[in-house]
Amino acid sequence: MDQSATNGAAGLPRFRLPALRAPLQTALIVAVAYFVGAETAFFIGTLSDEIFAPFWPPNVILFCAFVVVPERRWWTVIAAAFPAHVAAELTIGMSAGQIVVAFATNVAVAVLNTAALRRLAGPRPWLTDLRKTAVYVLVTAGVAPALVALAGAFVQITGGGAVEKYWLYWTYWFVSNALSSLTLGPVFLSWTSDSPKSSGFAQFRHKAEASILGAALVVVCTLAFEASAGKVGSGFLPAILYSPLPLILWATIRFGAKGASTGILIVTVALTWRALKGPSLFIGADPETNVLALQVFLIGLSVPVLLLGAALDELRHAGETMRALTGSVLTAQDEERRRIARELHDSTGQNLIAASMLIARITKMLPDAAAPVATQLDGMVQQSIHELRTMSYVLHPPLLDEAGLKLALQHYVDGFCERSGLTVDLDISPEFERLQPDVELTLFRVVQEALTNVSRHSDSATAEIRLGRGVIAGDPKVILTIQNAVRRFYRPLGFSGLVARRLSRKDGIGLASMRERLHQIGGSLDIDFGPEKTTVRAIAPFVDHEPQGG
Repeated sequence: MDQSATNGAAGLPRFRLPALRAPLQTALIVAVAYFVGAETAFFIGTLSDEIFAPFWPPNVILFCAFVVVPERRWWTVIAAAFPAHVAAELTIGMSAGQIVVAFATNVAVAVLNTAALRRLAGPRPWLTDLRKTAVYVLVTAGVAPALVALAGAFVQITGGGAVEKYWLYWTYWFVSNALSSLTLGPVFLSWTSDSPKSSGFAQFRHKAEASILGAALVVVCTLAFEASAGKVGSGFLPAILYSPLPLILWATIRFGAKGASTGILIVTVALTWRALKGPSLFIGADPETNVLALQVFLIGLSVPVLLLGAALDELRHAGETMRALTGSVLTAQDEERRRIARELHDSTGQNLIAASMLIARITKMLPDAAAPVATQLDGMVQQSIHELRTMSYVLHPPLLDEAGLKLALQHYVDGFCERSGLTVDLDISPEFERLQPDVELTLFRVVQEALTNVSRHSDSATAEIRLGRGVIAGDPKVILTIQNAVRRFYRPLGFSGLVARRLSRKDGIGLASMRERLHQIGGSLDIDFGPEKTTVRAIAPFVDHEPQGG
């Protein structure tokens, strides 16, 4: 008994404290965030005690907590938020009844938002496609706050507000929570969702672009709203209000839901601050109407921008999925080619060689009259062996794996010239070294497809292939160039003709395959259809070959 107690006490710090620490940390974070969110709303300001804050973060903070915390622990979030709520509301002199009603409605809208989204939109992430984003907007900025506002309107009434203004209070509560859900919620959901990893340089470039874009948006909002508030006529008001829109669209197009939500939040904070601390851009009959007009304007701006960001993210995700699927298909195709080539060489080829040997033995036993037939049969078998070897090599040359791209190309080009009658000038840099297998295979397939196109679709009798290393934008690259002369008469088409020619030209399956193969290894393909020659230029990253073995 004593030993068990000792073991339990010894195990407590190791097994139980970490389990207790996570809920305590979560509760502390929720309490601090809730209090800071409420104080931020008060700091941004309300025009009087008769209306709600136009921008109310605490409900969104509760919603975000419910999103990441299991349902069985929601009570810890509510328990942690209540003291913070009381402390924040007491700073503005809210009565006990108002505090209770306000907190109950805050919790209700957060719970309803989370439960409805999980049931209607499925698991997170919720802003990755158009359907889920539309559900998010409909629930968090429409149905849920509208329903809970029926009780939220009593916050003002319990504090002495007129019952006749119930629907006005309902409007204030509804619009305030809808605006918060459209500005703060998407920032949390988009920035905490998983995103594909990018290279170091690309990541630095994106961060730099995002920083510059955010700073530019702050400057534009400040200049537009500070300099023009209350000083422009109604005719120029739309131009002032929509001056940040190009930057918001830029952020949305470049960064999807993350850019859209961040841009909307910046504009919301700047415009709300301007409206509550100085002359408003909206010149109405009273301050309450000005604030309501501001909220409606921001909601109208947020909804289409968020949907656009989600649609762009969904399109990018579909493109990435398609590229990954294409890469898998190309890999499977190469593996199947390698398998078929090995089977043809090791099985069918050996059978044909054995058949040729049997024919030679049978020929000695046949009468002289049957000798020409046996000779013809042996010739057909020998031709089949030659064609089989050629097919096996075209499917997957063993030299590519054994000796590298340089020797494989030399052997392939010699055979291609023999089969097609095309004259090919192959120039490979003397210091050209072995590359990674996937890079060598990709470049070999590009040469295959390019020479096939020259033979089938061009009247040129010659082609030139140049393979070497180079430096592009400071990075070492492998540069492959295939050129063929165009002998048919070329007539200048003019600008409109060239445009029509470009629009009407469609890349075939072979060209699409070359582009996708190069994209899979981080390369690129450029094709120049000139008046005298066609140039195919493939650029691949230079990575030294790592020999197998220890």
